[in-house]
Amino acid sequence: MGDGDPIIDLHMHSVHSDGTCTAQQLIDMLAAKGAGIISFTDHDSVGCYRDLRSGRATLEPGMTLVPGVELSCQVGGSLRDMLGYGISVSVVNEHLEERYSSERRVQKQQRVLEQLMEVCRRHGLRFDGSLMAREGKKAEAFVIMYNELNRYPENVERCPFVADNTTFYWRYFSNRDSDFFVDETFDLPSFSEAVDVIHNAGGKAFLAHPYAYGMSQSGVEELVREAVDAGVDGIELKHSSNKNDDVKRIEAFAEEYGLLFSGGTDFHGATKPGLELVSGYGNMMVEYEEIAPWINGVRRACGGSNEDILELWA
Repeated sequence: MGDGDPIIDLHMHSVHSDGTCTAQQLIDMLAAKGAGIISFTDHDSVGCYRDLRSGRATLEPGMTLVPGVELSCQVGGSLRDMLGYGISVSVVNEHLEERYSSERRVQKQQRVLEQLMEVCRRHGLRFDGSLMAREGKKAEAFVIMYNELNRYPENVERCPFVADNTTFYWRYFSNRDSDFFVDETFDLPSFSEAVDVIHNAGGKAFLAHPYAYGMSQSGVEELVREAVDAGVDGIELKHSSNKNDDVKRIEAFAEEYGLLFSGGTDFHGATKPGLELVSGYGNMMVEYEEIAPWINGVRRACGGSNEDILELWA
C-alpha cells in the first residue's frame, strides 16, 4: 500500500443477513482501523443502507461508502455468490422485495432448517430439536445449526468441521457430494439474472471468492467461465479464504478475460471467529491500485451527509 492510500474493505455482512454486527457497529470498528473505502454487502439485503437513510447509522467523516450487495445465485444446482457495487439501492431493494417476501423467506429457512436437523440427526449429533427459523435472513437455518452444534463439545469431537463456519458451510452444507448437503438453491436466480439486476441498478458485477467453494482448479475455471458468459465485470481478488497461489490464479483469470478486481474480508462477526475487518485473518490487504480502475466511476457516498446517502437510492 502506498503512502496516503486509503484502507479498504469491500465485503462484509451485518445483522441484516448472516452477520452479528449492526451497521453502526461495523462503522465504528472500521473507523477504529482507519478504513477509508468500505461497502456493506449483505446477502440479498440492503438493510444497512436503510439504517443509514433513517439515521440509525452514520458514516464517519472521511469514509467513502460504495453501495453494495451480495446476491445468492444457483449455478448447476449449487449455491454461488455475485457481488454488486455502485448499485442504486432502491432498484436492488425493489428486486429483492418483489422476489422474496418476508413470509416466503421464513418458510424457506424453516424448510432448510428441518432438513439440516434431519441430516444432523442421522449423523448422531446433539441439538435441540425444537429450533425454529423466525427472521428469514439468508443462511439463517445454517447459522442456527452452526451455533447449536457448537454448544456441545461431543459434536466437534465427532465431526471437527462443524467448528469452522466457512468449511462447514461450503464443503459440507452446500456441497452436493457431502452427506451434510441441504439444497437451498430453490428460488435463486442464475448468474445471468443476478448480473442483469446489478447492471440494471447501474452497478458492476463481481464473481465472489472463487476459491471459497472448495472446488478443484478445473471447477473454479469452469465457474469463472460461467460468470464471464453471464456478463460479469470483475472478480474478487482479495478474500480471507484465499490460500497459497490463489491470488496469482485469479490475476491470470482477470488477464485472460479482461476482468476488474474487487476485494474484502467477508467479515461476519462472531460466526467467523478470528476474522477481522480490513485484514481478514491477519494476512490480507486490499490495495487501492487494485480497485482504482473502477472505484471512482461508481455511485458512492462520502462523509455521510444526508444528500450523499439519499443519492445512493437514486
